[in-house]
Amino acid sequence: MVADLLTQELDPERWGFKAARLSEVVGLGLPVPPALCLRVEDLARGTAEAVSATATWLRLYRPRRVVLRTSAREDLPDSAQAGRTVSVLNCPPDASALVRAIDQEFLTERNINGATGACVLVQEQVDAPLYGVAFFRGRRVLIEAARRPDGVTVGEVPQIRASAEGERLAVDTTGRAVPSLMLIRRLRRVCLLLAEHLGFDVDVEWAWTGATIIVLQIRPITGEPVEWAS
Repeated sequence: MVADLLTQELDPERWGFKAARLSEVVGLGLPVPPALCLRVEDLARGTAEAVSATATWLRLYRPRRVVLRTSAREDLPDSAQAGRTVSVLNCPPDASALVRAIDQEFLTERNINGATGACVLVQEQVDAPLYGVAFFRGRRVLIEAARRPDGVTVGEVPQIRASAEGERLAVDTTGRAVPSLMLIRRLRRVCLLLAEHLGFDVDVEWAWTGATIIVLQIRPITGEPVEWAS
């Protein structure tokens, strides 16, 4: 069984909370990269249908590069558990190669057994000048950003840190170019919208094209974000 993230409302019990929340973001009218969702239990039974579905999706959306992500064991209702799964970046848009990569990297006992809604997202990889995370709590947003797609999420020191509360902004660029104030303000509005819709403080992974914020992932904040001096 497969699902198109942009056109279907996804049940977290079937597709995992990562995919289901992104489908809600699409419903709110916010940009999300297109993705094909493949259920792990179906992938484990054979590859022919997965290759066919992936090839059809690639012809429809024509991504230049693809990232593979799992939607299980992370982004739970009351626990983020960030980093529990693997993402594979810079995959070629080749259906057979993608399904082989899924078989090697994701179809493991850890990903299959006992995981509610275990699925793999075959998702368009966004090319953008800036990527990062935003933590929203108490109407304040804390932002960390880097030039690489996985720079912040793998634990590297952010190149840019910023915070915003109302009209008050604070930025620490560690000698780098100051990010657009439009980016900071738009991120705060996006986080506010998501927090109000989902009903919890949000940790949002995003990409900034220079004009648009693209939501890559959203999970609940279950720990205290690192603060920095304003």
